[in-house]
Amino acid sequence: MSRYLVAGLVGAGLIAGGFAAGGYFVGKGVLDQRLANRSVTVKGVAEQEIAADLATYPLRVTVTAGDIAEGERRLSAQIGEIVAFLRDYGFDEAEITVRRLEAQDIFAQPYRPKDADPKSRFILSQSVLLRSTKIALVTKLSQSAGELVRRGILLSDGGGPTYIVTAERLNALKPDLIRRATAAAKTAAGEFAAASESEVGGIRNANQGVIAILPRDDGYGDESRSPDKRLRAVTTVEYLLVR
Repeated sequence: MSRYLVAGLVGAGLIAGGFAAGGYFVGKGVLDQRLANRSVTVKGVAEQEIAADLATYPLRVTVTAGDIAEGERRLSAQIGEIVAFLRDYGFDEAEITVRRLEAQDIFAQPYRPKDADPKSRFILSQSVLLRSTKIALVTKLSQSAGELVRRGILLSDGGGPTYIVTAERLNALKPDLIRRATAAAKTAAGEFAAASESEVGGIRNANQGVIAILPRDDGYGDESRSPDKRLRAVTTVEYLLVR
């Protein structure tokens, strides 16, 4: 065999070996990349029951009169009765705010009824706003509105108290809720990994989501009407799967 033929065969073998090795490393690289890209996305939920820490309660009075001065006098007397009632109930002066008076002359309306009663020409309204952290006392007050009726004071329907979880309270509870929701997500990822014969790796992506404020019990159409709340945190976490 000539030395040129031998050299050619050796060169061909080296080239073929190079292609084979290259194919191996390329294939291994694709495999490693696929393994590195294996992940699972799970949600974690955490809840906590709390009570509202602030309540607002507008008590609105409306009177009608043929003379605006007479209407103001009657309205002022009723507002004074409400303020005194709230103080006697146990609320401080700083918790009680008297809003501005609103007056309407129905005779000045372009589409007033033709048979409008002159004795009800003026409609006057005013509100007393109660803003308190005494949640139980506000709830008790809302159940005692009949006492004002017995005193001759008819309240406009304001829907009752509004119960609030303040931002300060929510921020204090938020870290623990997020921590527990994230722990729940990792538990769910672990269950999935076990089923797929894998292990949970590090976090690839995470979304804190939102913290929802819900009524603790059913029957409230509006969360703000419930003094007892349920906080719910939901996190979405993508974990890498290894092995």
